[in-house]
Amino acid sequence: MQKLFQIIIIIFTLTLLPAYSTTFTGGVTKVGQEESNRVIDSKTKNGIGNAKISIPQKKFHTYTDSNGNFKLPDIKISQPTLINIEKEGYRPFSITINNNQSLNTPMKIEIAQSEALDIELESEIIHLGDDSFSKNSASANKFRLKSSGPSYTKSFIMTDNAKKSTNYLVIGSICGLDTKLAKSMGQNRIKTQAYSTPAEVYFNNQKIGELKINGDGQQIKIPNTLIKSNSTNSITVKTGHNTMALSHIDYDDIELMNLSILSE
Repeated sequence: MQKLFQIIIIIFTLTLLPAYSTTFTGGVTKVGQEESNRVIDSKTKNGIGNAKISIPQKKFHTYTDSNGNFKLPDIKISQPTLINIEKEGYRPFSITINNNQSLNTPMKIEIAQSEALDIELESEIIHLGDDSFSKNSASANKFRLKSSGPSYTKSFIMTDNAKKSTNYLVIGSICGLDTKLAKSMGQNRIKTQAYSTPAEVYFNNQKIGELKINGDGQQIKIPNTLIKSNSTNSITVKTGHNTMALSHIDYDDIELMNLSILSE
């Protein structure tokens, strides 16, 4: 009888707990508990009001209430889809939702306040490539823009203080990469051996890294020796190309969102 009573108490307690949620912070995903979708300050853990939540592929946007809560539409998602979070005074943040189950699970999204040396390069979606891609390409169904070409370049000023910090180029979200590593991770359904080379990242015309997989919150460290103090610097992202195309250059079509330089 005592054991039965204990089981009843446990069941009753579980019914009082809020539904499990997914917590997103700095590209890291973990399971937590939350009753509704909410945007909070990563440091204070307080809700953030009037933050803009958008799903560009679905042409949807909404804003959080005074407690940071927000609602998402009842839409069908069968492929990875980007959700963007914007709030003045905070670092840009985007996440990739993979299916309706993810969308229907309450989300707690932690965003960090901007630092003085942070530089926002691009908050909109950038489509690189040649608009020629297989329907089995990684997230090809998500592409909503025409290609702006095989590369993207942005110029900006960095102060002398930047050399006293550790600086990273952060890509909020990237999709469409058809590299061999992306295929091995199940990120595309291409059946041939027509892999693409990785996307390449350059700082002041010096290569500093490669992008080989799709996902959120990818960081590439910027060597301080390459920084031009109180002068113009530049970031360039070049998409890869199909290694099997011999008669012409077949560029990999990719989309990026929320490019920033963040300092620590």
